[in-house]
Amino acid sequence: MNNVERYVLPAAKLGQALDALLELPDQLIAPVQAARGDVHFESVEGVDQIQTDYGNTLVSPIEYLLPSQEIMFEYRLGPQGQPEFTAPAAPPDRIIFGLRPCDVAAIEYADHFYVEREPIDTLYAARRQATTLIALACAEPANETCFCSCCEGGGPVSESGFDIQLTPLGDQYLVEVATEKGQRIAQQWQSLVKPAADELLEVREAQTREVMEQQLEIESYLAAAIRRITAEKVNPDTWEAIGHDCYSCGGCSYLCPVCTCYDVVDVQYDDTSGARIRRTDSCRLAGFVREATGHIPRATASSRARWYAYHKLSYDYHEQYGRYGCVGCGRCVITCLGQIDMPAVCARVRQSETEAAS
Repeated sequence: MNNVERYVLPAAKLGQALDALLELPDQLIAPVQAARGDVHFESVEGVDQIQTDYGNTLVSPIEYLLPSQEIMFEYRLGPQGQPEFTAPAAPPDRIIFGLRPCDVAAIEYADHFYVEREPIDTLYAARRQATTLIALACAEPANETCFCSCCEGGGPVSESGFDIQLTPLGDQYLVEVATEKGQRIAQQWQSLVKPAADELLEVREAQTREVMEQQLEIESYLAAAIRRITAEKVNPDTWEAIGHDCYSCGGCSYLCPVCTCYDVVDVQYDDTSGARIRRTDSCRLAGFVREATGHIPRATASSRARWYAYHKLSYDYHEQYGRYGCVGCGRCVITCLGQIDMPAVCARVRQSETEAAS
């Protein structure tokens, strides 16, 4: 990102920096530890609620930009039967603190999908405009399931997409301010930070290389899989085998921060009022593509697995969206009952190439 300003924040002053965020009128969303130890993002009112030493959350904070269910508009019939429409209330100003670089990359993908092409999704655009992103880079692999280093635009440190990014470097944080939204936060922190020396970037780069080397132990075969899938040179038996292991539960796509499938339904409140609602859906489910006639074009789990992989990893979709549909967050690895997460699919596709060549 151009014109990034860099500062140093002592780790001992992070609590004060978070207190300064709470002084702003924005709603502060941050990682919070639940009773049984799981960490998730929610609205906080005190610094003591915020977790900074955590891996990654099972549910991405992108849910604050793409809620699983939202009202698109409500209606009520007037005395003469004429409809009166009510748009959703304007979203609150929000700061999302502590999201990992993989989720920053996912939001960049969503920005392109919903805002940077026609037609613009006005509901997403309003939430995105009202949201400030403060990323927390990874000083070590966030989870053992992470493979972001294998993904384009991914990695333990965000290259773009954030307003502010904090990178932990021992007893201090490198603070990168990239946007006007970030400048507003930097003003709150001006008494806590000082300009960063150029040498700190070298320290950060060395740390990043070390993290990436650790992550590369997860062999996702991503590049080989992209080539095979795009060229449609995957053995059909490979898709059959993957489909056989798929439970068609949709968990991989429901938790994927890059998936964009949704359904729209009309809900009737009573005889004179109702709403149109958008809900997250999954192309891994047979009902998602059911046509009005009842026909299901992708009736088998294998055909849906192929479609899902093609949408994620083909050059064609990269050309449309500017990046591949995977950020290496590893959530599919955690949730897939059939062990056909993205790295596993890529490995099988790569193996398909080996078998074909033998």
